[in-house]
Amino acid sequence: MSGLFDEETIAELRRFFRALRRNLKDIVVLDSVINPGSSGKCSTCPEAKLLVEELVKISDNKVSFEILELASARFLKPRYIPAFIYDTVRRNVRYYGLPSGQEFAPFIYVHEYLSEGVKLPKHVVDEVEAIEVPLHVRIFVTPECPYCPIIVDFMNQVGIVNSSILVETIEAFEHPYEADKYRVLYVPYIAVTRIEEYEVYGANPVESVPGYVPPEELLEVLKRAEKKIKKLI
Repeated sequence: MSGLFDEETIAELRRFFRALRRNLKDIVVLDSVINPGSSGKCSTCPEAKLLVEELVKISDNKVSFEILELASARFLKPRYIPAFIYDTVRRNVRYYGLPSGQEFAPFIYVHEYLSEGVKLPKHVVDEVEAIEVPLHVRIFVTPECPYCPIIVDFMNQVGIVNSSILVETIEAFEHPYEADKYRVLYVPYIAVTRIEEYEVYGANPVESVPGYVPPEELLEVLKRAEKKIKKLI
């Protein structure tokens, strides 16, 4: 029996994973202290390790995880830990923090999109594919926010469609440093910045969305960001 999920949730997860048509391998980046009860800089890394171990068992290895300690993951340039880096070609869709509460659903659903394809309308896919300028999208969320999963789910699919768009979801309670830099008062909060400023925490956004807007409006935000960046090139 799982130590994290009740039997009903396990049964639902098994049905979900069984339907995937291809195996997936995510990466999870933790600090060097990953044993429950130990002290380390990453307070949720032990729980993150336990989560991935449970999901591997429940999915019967349909979804597996390469566990990397931070020192071994420098080539991926994770900006926070725990870092869940999904099985996209360029590893450009990520979640920072422990995917709990409302955020657990998009964390799971992204695997369906990777296996079966995204569920965005064709015209949206076409417009996302047409974005030529690399973008860095930061999405600040909290576990209790009911609107955050809608935005994260949409943007995860955007990142799958267009690998030049780096999509990072950041749990703001776990990682308040950058959220404070953006003066995040409401979530979801989206900041779109130049990819060249990936390692700049609190980089000046070319577009930002402080609060929920319908996903279809986010496409226009991305297109405006692309136009502004093109003028700077």
